[in-house]
Amino acid sequence: MKPDRTPQFAFFEITEACNLRCRHCEADAGRRDPDELSTDEAADVARQLAEAGCRQVNLTGGEPLVRRDWPAIARRFADLGVEVTMATNGTRVDERTIGRMIESGVKNAAVSLDGDRESHDALRTSPRGGSAFGRAVRGLGLLVASPLRTAVVTVVHRRNVATLESIHELVVGLGVEIWQVQLAMPLGRLAAKRADYMLTAAEIRPLEDRLAALVEKGGIRMMVGDNIGYYGPREPKLRGAATGRESFFTGCSAGLRVVGIRSNGDVKGCPSHPAALAVGNLRAETFAEIWGDASRFAYNTAFREEDLAGGCRGCAFGRICRAGCTTMAYALTGTIYDNPLCGQRPGG
Repeated sequence: MKPDRTPQFAFFEITEACNLRCRHCEADAGRRDPDELSTDEAADVARQLAEAGCRQVNLTGGEPLVRRDWPAIARRFADLGVEVTMATNGTRVDERTIGRMIESGVKNAAVSLDGDRESHDALRTSPRGGSAFGRAVRGLGLLVASPLRTAVVTVVHRRNVATLESIHELVVGLGVEIWQVQLAMPLGRLAAKRADYMLTAAEIRPLEDRLAALVEKGGIRMMVGDNIGYYGPREPKLRGAATGRESFFTGCSAGLRVVGIRSNGDVKGCPSHPAALAVGNLRAETFAEIWGDASRFAYNTAFREEDLAGGCRGCAFGRICRAGCTTMAYALTGTIYDNPLCGQRPGG
């Protein structure tokens, strides 16, 4: 049976420019890509995604707020009936920016918060100095007080994992609606520092225990990233935390319900996929042509259990799990069919 394929959730990296130089940045963002799509081209991306059935778009970067025409891009999506989320590091959020978000049709804002002040500022450095944590928390407070729905995204690594409980306390105290927790991946700037930041398989189950305890503590709707797991004793609680209904991981949704667009028009099944996994470019083809060729997303549209490799080959959950997060697997092993950062592995 062919899987249902509608790109309901799109992640549009509208720029690679950024005012921070985060150590874990998957895109190695900082400078604007000279091949960045123009305002008109970005507006046409909105049209094509809407026509394909996109329901929600996350405008990301880089830092999307440094692109001057972001309000026009957001407005275009909103006018086409696509729900718009702005994913930001929070440092440029003030009352005026929030007003422009509302005027542009933005409904949700997600702010990155990666630990307490010390660990966040150690990870998210600014060429201009100062505390990125302080500015992000201030911006988050303003967002919570606005009509926008708010979320915090935390990337977990070895140097901030001890702060999860304090982050929970902070975001609950601020009144944030959603807290998404995901693992750092060895891409971009982190690729050369994986030994300093990446958790091991043996640390996955203890992490799941702590996250489950925070889910039970409540006070905020939690979303546990698809690169954390899989199929341990806490799986139903963690995977169902966002909906309140116990569930379990059913495989990567890249190229099925999710699509990523790079700032230069490259199309990827998942926003986290490295550039090497791009399957087409919107300057050369239409989105309908790219998405309509299911073979370009064969890792999900034509998955074969026999392609699983390494520790994933022969796993009892392999047929459903499909090696978990394709980006994590690729980043760690060079193949999407073997994911060593899994609680099912020895020591996990």
